[in-house]
Amino acid sequence: MQIMPDKPPKISELVSVCCLKDIEAWEVTSGFIVQNIASRRYRVIVPDQEIPDFIKRSPSQFQVDGESKYTKLFSQQLRNLLPEDKKSQFGWYLQQFIKLLAVQDNAPEDIVLIWDADTAPIHTLNFIDPNGKLMYYKSAENHLPYFETIQKLTGLNKKVAFSFIAQCFPVKVAWLNDLCASLEEKFHLPWVEAVLSQIDFEKPNSFSEYETLGTYISHRYADQVTYSDRPWWRFGNTLLNHVAFLSPKKAQELSSQYDFISFEKWERPKPYFTKVTIPYFFKITLASLFNKNLNRHV
Repeated sequence: MQIMPDKPPKISELVSVCCLKDIEAWEVTSGFIVQNIASRRYRVIVPDQEIPDFIKRSPSQFQVDGESKYTKLFSQQLRNLLPEDKKSQFGWYLQQFIKLLAVQDNAPEDIVLIWDADTAPIHTLNFIDPNGKLMYYKSAENHLPYFETIQKLTGLNKKVAFSFIAQCFPVKVAWLNDLCASLEEKFHLPWVEAVLSQIDFEKPNSFSEYETLGTYISHRYADQVTYSDRPWWRFGNTLLNHVAFLSPKKAQELSSQYDFISFEKWERPKPYFTKVTIPYFFKITLASLFNKNLNRHV
């Protein structure tokens, strides 16, 4: 007979990484995050010079931290390792290591939820089941270079028939610490340097923090996790044309179909001007100007 925990554990911290080019999405998604995901703390990590903008445009629940406390450890090494024709991937790799290092800021017994900043949870979400198991969403990605790097790092092969790249990832800090300790023991390097040493930067996008952690956890802690078949949607811009059109009413309508919706920058509907720019002007820009003028005369 399985013994239920007296009090199911809680998310200690929700952490996101963002930058100014994604702040339009962040202004919308961050509001849904604090409304629909319970966490003791919320933190967003941004380029240092962008901290004032994010303080102004984030919910008060979010602590805004500068990324330099993490990136100074490895950013130049990463930049040097990237071939000239792959330099554009610098930020993509950088944010993955920031997330992992930010998780390690927490106590070993804590549970941290990594949440993609461009993703809006559209109804209440739980990531810990009544038995205390961590719950993972699924996706259908299967990018071979991720698993080549994972195999070199850990000796482990893909165990599950789905991808862990699903916009969010809960993790016990102790699990990440165990993985990092094993890498340091194997390669006799600090774990970030160990990971960098095994990535084939000639191949595009050759490391995934979600797939690496997911593979390790599915092998080492299989009895402490569970998986959700609940649907979520990646192509929010195609669905709604722009994140600004995700109103509370629209979110409620869509919540019968999806748990969360992502608004990735690369995915823009076409023609953009007709579908987005004109409606955005009337719904957002013009309304904002009207409200400012109205307040001025009150």
